[in-house]
Amino acid sequence: MPLTPLFQNKLLYNFQTPDNSYLHSRVSPEKEASRFLSNFRNDSIPVVLGIGALHIVRSYLESPNHHQIIVFWEPIQEVYELEEFQTEIQILKEGSISKEFRFFFITGPTPNWLELKEKIKNLPNASGSSFPSKWSLYTTPSYERIFPELIQNCKNHFQSELSASGVNQNTIQHFQKVWTHNYLKNRMNLASSKTNIEWFQSFKKSKTSVLFIGASPGLELDLIKIKEERKHFLIFASDTSIGYLLPNGIIPDYIVSFDSGRGTTYHFLVDLPKDIPIITWLGGSAHLFELPNPKILVNTGHPLDQILEHQFMTTSGKEWPHYSNPSLNLFGMVLAITDKMEQRDFFVSGVSYLAERGKSHCKGTGYERYYLPETNRKKSLELTTKRLYSGERKGKNQTAWIQINPQGSPSNIQFLSEIKEKPFSFTKGREHSLQSFQGFPPSLAELAKWADQDHSGIIHRKTLNTWLRFSLS
Repeated sequence: MPLTPLFQNKLLYNFQTPDNSYLHSRVSPEKEASRFLSNFRNDSIPVVLGIGALHIVRSYLESPNHHQIIVFWEPIQEVYELEEFQTEIQILKEGSISKEFRFFFITGPTPNWLELKEKIKNLPNASGSSFPSKWSLYTTPSYERIFPELIQNCKNHFQSELSASGVNQNTIQHFQKVWTHNYLKNRMNLASSKTNIEWFQSFKKSKTSVLFIGASPGLELDLIKIKEERKHFLIFASDTSIGYLLPNGIIPDYIVSFDSGRGTTYHFLVDLPKDIPIITWLGGSAHLFELPNPKILVNTGHPLDQILEHQFMTTSGKEWPHYSNPSLNLFGMVLAITDKMEQRDFFVSGVSYLAERGKSHCKGTGYERYYLPETNRKKSLELTTKRLYSGERKGKNQTAWIQINPQGSPSNIQFLSEIKEKPFSFTKGREHSLQSFQGFPPSLAELAKWADQDHSGIIHRKTLNTWLRFSLS
């Protein structure tokens, strides 16, 4: 689409499209830019996609907004190759240095992110706490409206290059301590536990219709269909969904729970049948290991899991395979652990990562039990919980959606709400599908010896040493 540059006082002022649309406000592009910049978060490096006539850059130089680093990204060649654009962007870049912050300028729909990250990494004091590791993308509304396909391609490229690693790193920093604490606590409690513990290897049943149930509001619309076709499915229910499923008479074959946080406890404050196995990992919520339900432990690839995997193989010849889950959510984990099923049909319900019908989750979740005491006449439950999901997938939710569902709706993943016929090929029964073994992991002393040699940064060293000091003394 050809763009016509417009000037005012010899500076770029706007761009006009053939259908008489404009990239910026025709009345006050400066105020428009200022409002856009006011939405920036302070805990990440902002990346501004679509800068057009440079109003956003000029406005930012007038008020740097607490960021020492900012990235401006212009994807349209016709814009960034304009001589007046290049001249002014260089002047503005030089001016930023005197204001004690740095901005970087990148171009095209697929810029070299690795090179940019190296430049930022090599800045003076780049290792200090003032330089966040997280990146946030902010797209100017006019670009999204006028160039939707281009902007979507840019977003996808950004997500694949930066957000996934950023989400991983932020997740590690947030959960590093609790993962290590839970792992060692749960490991010690295995010996005294009277529940059945199995170490997961695979599911190998053929011609299976797997149904993963999340807890989005859409689950309520699928309830009747799930009841009618229950006998055809091998159901894996997320921990968040059981507060809605169980009161409505749907007993899943497995409950899946991997979140290590204390909030997981609220999802299990239900009348839970004792015979439903819980698929989790040793670093999962400590509350799960206090329940009488059988536990099936998955090798997540956490360094402590890798140590146990090695120990099982060398001491007893047992293979405990690692299951990778780049999506970082339960949907992705169930996809991974059922991948070896032959002729598997995979169905989902209650998965969207979006707020729907004015609420973030279906009825009966642990979020309700947690937030209900905060509600009152002026502050409804929907208003309190709407921050959990919004009308748009962002951050880790967008990353998860792209990695699980890279081209919209792959043929091997079917949304139950979209099924009109009944292509289900499985009659309920899990007796011969689960491949696992039983036994206790190596002693804590053996685990500690190997963990002390870990250099991944994922094991929280202080928590490890504290546990060892009190448990081995």
